[in-house]
Amino acid sequence: MTTSLSFQSYQEEWLKDVCLEDQTTTDLGRRFAHKLLTQWLDVDDSSEDLINCDGSGDGGIDIAYLHRGEGEGTGHTWYLIQSKYGKAFRGNATLWAESQKVIDTLDGKNKRLSSLTQELIERLKIFRKQSSDLDHIKLVFATEEPLTDDQKRGLLDVLAMGRQRLGPLFDIDAISIQNIYLRNQETTVSSDLPRLNVPIKADLISSGKELLLGSVSLLDLYHFLKAYK
Repeated sequence: MTTSLSFQSYQEEWLKDVCLEDQTTTDLGRRFAHKLLTQWLDVDDSSEDLINCDGSGDGGIDIAYLHRGEGEGTGHTWYLIQSKYGKAFRGNATLWAESQKVIDTLDGKNKRLSSLTQELIERLKIFRKQSSDLDHIKLVFATEEPLTDDQKRGLLDVLAMGRQRLGPLFDIDAISIQNIYLRNQETTVSSDLPRLNVPIKADLISSGKELLLGSVSLLDLYHFLKAYK
């Protein structure tokens, strides 16, 4: 695969081994989510921390993956993937309904769970009890096309609901085939380009390659401007 391909061509090529014949809707969603997650986080298929839950009683969690932080000052993150392939995704209504399902599962409100998902929830309960400020549980929506700005604003509402019920370790994100495409494009750019670090505490989600969308408290904004001055 070359980075000179247009995004449309890249997307068509990327989906070829996902859209196999005689696949059920569940199988298609599972293959899509698995490929997107493993490429996004560079996960080994054989990793013991990669758990496929998709199916009856999955509690809204299609795939879960534990990223173990290494070294001092780094935390661990559980990624809970909600795969919305093709017509399964219908905008903000889907984001809200599926988010509620996952949050109910994490909060112990969903009792109709498969044995595999129940085992995962037990691990997550222990993780929450032992978590530090550096640890996170991140709900990630995996879609073919990137979310619109309106849908990304909808994620901020989900973030607020999740933190109200689960605490500050809850986080949210969205990925699409475009994330993989853009990362491949970036490999052609020199890694020596200077990067700018902005020391501000805020709740942000990506909105395109060069834009972050989110909120910051007045107190955090004050501390940022004071330090900048």
